[in-house]
Amino acid sequence: MQPFVKNFWENHRYIQTVFWLVFPLLVSIPLFQKYPIDVALWITFSTATYLYWLVFGHYYFGLPFLIGPTKKRGVYFFRLLLVITIGVAIHSASSIILYDELGEKEYSILARPWSFVIWTSIECLLIILISSMMQFSFDYFKLQAQQQKMANQQLEAELKYLKLQINPHFLFNTLNNLLLLTNKRSPQASVVVEKLAYMMRYLLEKDRKKQVPLHTEIDFINAYIDLERIRVKNTDISFDLEGDLNGHSLPPALLITLVENAFKHGIKKSAATNFVHLELKASAEEITFEVTNPLHSNSLNRSEETGIGLQNLRKRLQLLFPDRHRLQVGPMEKETFGAHLTIQV
Repeated sequence: MQPFVKNFWENHRYIQTVFWLVFPLLVSIPLFQKYPIDVALWITFSTATYLYWLVFGHYYFGLPFLIGPTKKRGVYFFRLLLVITIGVAIHSASSIILYDELGEKEYSILARPWSFVIWTSIECLLIILISSMMQFSFDYFKLQAQQQKMANQQLEAELKYLKLQINPHFLFNTLNNLLLLTNKRSPQASVVVEKLAYMMRYLLEKDRKKQVPLHTEIDFINAYIDLERIRVKNTDISFDLEGDLNGHSLPPALLITLVENAFKHGIKKSAATNFVHLELKASAEEITFEVTNPLHSNSLNRSEETGIGLQNLRKRLQLLFPDRHRLQVGPMEKETFGAHLTIQV
């Protein structure tokens, strides 16, 4: 039933047909009290025929030469005149038949021929004008719907493209960690494989989901942090959570780029101290995610945002949360580099 209703409202011809058939029925209701049923039905039928010819005769016979691919205004005005002439003829014939049936000459062309023709022609023009305005309105809203649909399809395609770029970057980093452990024959290699399997399953499933619960995204980040704890030693790593985390959702793997960059650019083996601090706050109005790490010389490049990961993240945020997010990446005070993301929910 729903596809039929949707198809009906999207097809202007159905709406125009119903409107110009129902309209004479409503107008003719008083006639059933004044005239016999057969006469009232004849008036209704003749009026509907008259209106139907004007609307669809003009639409199929004349309008294509005005707004169609082959625009010929001379042909259009000739056919418009022809449509009106036939409309006047239909109305005139109906009035003559009614005069023969009822003898009411004042409603017939026989009473005042030229006046009847002039006023009927004006009426025809008004009906054609009204139906054309309805047609242009339907076409306009249909065009707007098509443009919105195309924009949504383009948005979805771009988001899928950006998602596909996340997987190889993350996989490359994690496999490097696994290779290092296997070369050392570390028993922790099996832990890495288990964590990696979980994370890859998450990344594969994310392409089918537009949103995941916030706590699921947190579990994913924790799994990544567990892998990094195995790789980097003597590093202060913390992940603090604050606020009500229930009831919130995010696009999957949205935050991992900031975490990856912190470990990639913020850890320096020759440095006296290394740290990666993560903080996530959730409230009814917004979600805030902050990542800080020491500011090394190789971290300065990140402030220029030349990395593919950050560029993709900014594009995703702009597509997913236009005018509802703020991302600041760059040096902070006390030789600290930070990334601060706020999303309004």
